[in-house]
Amino acid sequence: MSWHGAAMDRRTFLAAGVAGLAALAGCSADRSPGPRAGTTARTGELPAPSPAPAPPPPPTPGTPQEILARSTVPVLCFHQLREFRPDDSPYARTIITPPAVFTAQLQALRDGGYTTVPGPALIDHLQFGIPLPERPVLLTFDDGSVTHHSVALPALQQFGFVGTFFPMTVVLDKPDWLSREQVRDLDRAGMTIGSHTYDHQRLDRLPADQWDIQLAEPAAELAEVVGHPVDLLAYPNGMWSPEALDRAAAAGYRAAFQLSDPQDVQHPLLTVRRIMPPPTWDGPTLLARMASDF
Repeated sequence: MSWHGAAMDRRTFLAAGVAGLAALAGCSADRSPGPRAGTTARTGELPAPSPAPAPPPPPTPGTPQEILARSTVPVLCFHQLREFRPDDSPYARTIITPPAVFTAQLQALRDGGYTTVPGPALIDHLQFGIPLPERPVLLTFDDGSVTHHSVALPALQQFGFVGTFFPMTVVLDKPDWLSREQVRDLDRAGMTIGSHTYDHQRLDRLPADQWDIQLAEPAAELAEVVGHPVDLLAYPNGMWSPEALDRAAAAGYRAAFQLSDPQDVQHPLLTVRRIMPPPTWDGPTLLARMASDF
């Protein structure tokens, strides 16, 4: 065979081989699966995420009349929890509760089927109608006695109860009164901290230059102690006035607690009622008075 004939045969062979490879590649491409139903032919795309559900609308505040209608939850107010001393006045003996009496009163609440609620939960119920457990009760503690930490806290924990504490700020870190660390301890234990003013001035006759000292500054100081806002107030001696209500609201208080006067019909959240159980009340008497007064 000549060189020209061999070259021609070689070219013919190579051309046939290339054509065969192209045919094989075409067959392979024809057999590759196409996009499946429900997917896109473009690569690297993901299905669009479902839209996030809309957040629920904020609760609607009730009218003063609705708040008054919900104001049937008993609220109890305690002061010092200790044994009587020879120098205690007759009045002091009405608001000093010996520890054994206090424990018996808590036992009566538990046996009566009551569930304690935090102060903010009660206000949510009054303001927005948010439900509470059956037979709710709010326990409050005024002034800032050290016995609120040494007596009230362990007794409440024994029964699985919670309380709301209103210390004066003038007494913090002084003998026989709560320290700042004890206030923090109450807060960390799930108790609520509110304000009882700076030094227990009556708010129904407070001089004009004292409002910030008695309302705004104590709330700010206690907020610094516990690390979050403090927006509940207890009026010293339960005394209030129309001006006190306006000043409390201006100072940022969400709600305020008095004693046994009727609630203000226009500002019921700033005049929430409480009763003070004296140490002479046994369990049945306490339950009966709660039922009749609320």
